[in-house]
Amino acid sequence: MSWNIKILPGRNRYGYIKGEIDHFHWYALVHKDCVSFGIDPRSLEGGYGRISRLCIYKDIPMSSYTKRLIYANYKRKWDVFNSSYEDMIKYLVEYLERIYSIKLVK
Repeated sequence: MSWNIKILPGRNRYGYIKGEIDHFHWYALVHKDCVSFGIDPRSLEGGYGRISRLCIYKDIPMSSYTKRLIYANYKRKWDVFNSSYEDMIKYLVEYLERIYSIKLVK
């Protein structure tokens, strides 16, 4: 299965990237080189990878506030990991690994 990934325009400073994947929003911290606390793109476990921060979420507007539903949240380890979306998470991680192994991330 394939998902539509969009990287939002803007100043992606210090490796922080924002984007959309289908109807979800995401942000990530992508390093120039692999780090020991990054997401392993093969297993999605904490290990050796370029991504040390990843959050996939949806914002739901309410009458007086916005409710944020988090589907995946990685900060050197998984705080939230909705296994129903594992394929989508893996697709996004592999995409970011592939794209940013080519581009230079500041």
